[in-house]
Amino acid sequence: MNRVDGAPCFVLHLRPYRDTSALVDFFSLDHGRFTCVVKGLRGAGRSRQQWRAALQIFNLVAVSWQGRGELKSLLSVQHQQSYSLTGRALFCGFYINELLERLLYRHDPHPDVFLHYTHCLDQLALNAPLEPVLRRFEFNLLASLGYAVNIATCANSHEPVKPDAYYRFDIGEGFFPVLENAPGLVLSGEAILRLAEEKFDGEVLVVAKKLSRQVLGVLLGDKPLQSRALFATGAISNKPSGAAE
Repeated sequence: MNRVDGAPCFVLHLRPYRDTSALVDFFSLDHGRFTCVVKGLRGAGRSRQQWRAALQIFNLVAVSWQGRGELKSLLSVQHQQSYSLTGRALFCGFYINELLERLLYRHDPHPDVFLHYTHCLDQLALNAPLEPVLRRFEFNLLASLGYAVNIATCANSHEPVKPDAYYRFDIGEGFFPVLENAPGLVLSGEAILRLAEEKFDGEVLVVAKKLSRQVLGVLLGDKPLQSRALFATGAISNKPSGAAE
């Protein structure tokens, strides 16, 4: 039976399973996204109390597991680092977790995404401005998945984007020069060039959000993100992040 010991993983999601067990979704540096069954997690034993403390959402843990099928069996877990998120930052954490669960195939390693995710949690925990943090994560995730937005050049001519011109963005193609009042998503060349330099402020933040929403929308399909609905209902509080009930 295949076994992995002490792998660094983030806890993405936890939910009850059968009488006293739980299913935990992990994101690993070397093994991608996978799910473990944690037997007796809701039991009263000391070891399970330690496991419950370690298996908090957004925690970095060292995990040992075994199993050949889709559902692995957790053997041990050790806490490494916690990221305490509150308020809007907590919503953003749920959002990036949901993106990983929706867009990453199981057992498909993405070490670069793991590093971007770690940096994103660092910034959210430090109360950095949320919009730039999310946009950087989204664009890095899209690039890692092979859907990078070619920002610096035009799709048809491969000529550089000009700051005094206007461009329409087409998914799967890129930017095409158009008139300012042309239909569709039209952006100024100046804003596009500032986006290429990751200068996320003012108009650039609006441009970045429109672009990422459009590309992510194609990948996510018609099923809405639960984290967006959660935020829209005002269900996010100022309580720190913790394990799912």
